[in-house]
Amino acid sequence: MRGIGTFIVGAVGLVLWASLVMAAGAALREDPVDYNIEDLDVPDPSELELPEMGALSSDLPGPSPETVPRREVRAIQPDVFGSPAFADDGNLERVAPRAPLSETASRTKPRVVLLHRPASVAAGVVTFGRDQRVRLADIIETPPDRTCLAADSTPWPCGAMARTQQRLFLRNRSLSCETGSTSWQGEIRTRCWVGVQDVSSWLAKYGWAEAEKDSPLAVLTEEARAARRGLFGEPVR
Repeated sequence: MRGIGTFIVGAVGLVLWASLVMAAGAALREDPVDYNIEDLDVPDPSELELPEMGALSSDLPGPSPETVPRREVRAIQPDVFGSPAFADDGNLERVAPRAPLSETASRTKPRVVLLHRPASVAAGVVTFGRDQRVRLADIIETPPDRTCLAADSTPWPCGAMARTQQRLFLRNRSLSCETGSTSWQGEIRTRCWVGVQDVSSWLAKYGWAEAEKDSPLAVLTEEARAARRGLFGEPVR
């Protein structure tokens, strides 16, 4: 009996709570305001103190006709185009064009010729027959009789080995050299390639010839010295 009484009391409480909530919602609800456009107070434009448009534009500062710069236009080619404001072009005179401000230096590309049957007489020197001799640019010739010291201070014939290494590199292949002709006499100093490989760069890189002091190949000689290659390393067996 006690449980049934508790249930009835709870149900009655829920009903009362729902009624109170519905009554509060009805009290808070407001009807929308109905505005009448005729009740709005709109002022008459004639009653407002507005400046006249003519007076407003006349009071604005502006440039006088005397101070407005006039842009001069002249006809360059009257037969092609021109300004309609200047039809009289009789006073124009065509003058010769001015000389260039600086002369453009013309650089001629050096001629490269193919030379056959090279013979290595020293690392950095190549001959073609008996009368033609090429001393490679940017490096110092390594004499065939030069001797170098190994790490244990033992001398070894590095000059003869440098010449041998150059011969193995060339392998009797033709050289492309910068020279104006294939029929010169005596010795010339120039640059030569085997295919796309510069012979001077190859000798300096592997240490078989030292680059000149101010040559761009000097850095290759320093790398070979640091890595102990060629003349700066151990004897090649």
